[in-house]
Amino acid sequence: MDTKSPVVSVAKNAESGDKDVVILSTGYKARIRPVGASLIDDAVARIKDPPVPMYMDEAKGREEENPHDPAYLQALRDANRERAGVAMDAMVMFGIELLDGVPEDDKWIKQLEFYAKRSGLDLSGYDLDDALEKEFLFKKYIATGTLDLLEVGRRAGLRREDVAEAVESFPG
Repeated sequence: MDTKSPVVSVAKNAESGDKDVVILSTGYKARIRPVGASLIDDAVARIKDPPVPMYMDEAKGREEENPHDPAYLQALRDANRERAGVAMDAMVMFGIELLDGVPEDDKWIKQLEFYAKRSGLDLSGYDLDDALEKEFLFKKYIATGTLDLLEVGRRAGLRREDVAEAVESFPG
């Protein structure tokens, strides 16, 4: 006689099932998981808005903010684009679990370094000997395609427009 709770049976089936396993558009097998909003918020909050430029209002005899300055508006757009990229980075790192892990051989690293030389992609801030940074680079530049980013963003509860803006900030 089976005395297991039906809840335990369902949980075990869900644990062993592959219903949440997907083949990414690049051919890699993964699980796509929702990413906590707090994690995304914490990452995005690190990108600050530029200071509002000041100008001297001669009529008032004091300095005032100039939020319409073209350079300031461009800097705001750049900060927003950077926030979207950081949000997508967080979703890639925490929302995609590669079932086969990062490939053992370094062929993909050599290809990425070649691409970086040709495109201006800056890899200097990454330690290619650090397993976590390597995993992030592999997920971001090799394993995850645009369609995958859209799905990760959807599962994170982002609006389609936000996801599209973040995807535009991704290279390639």
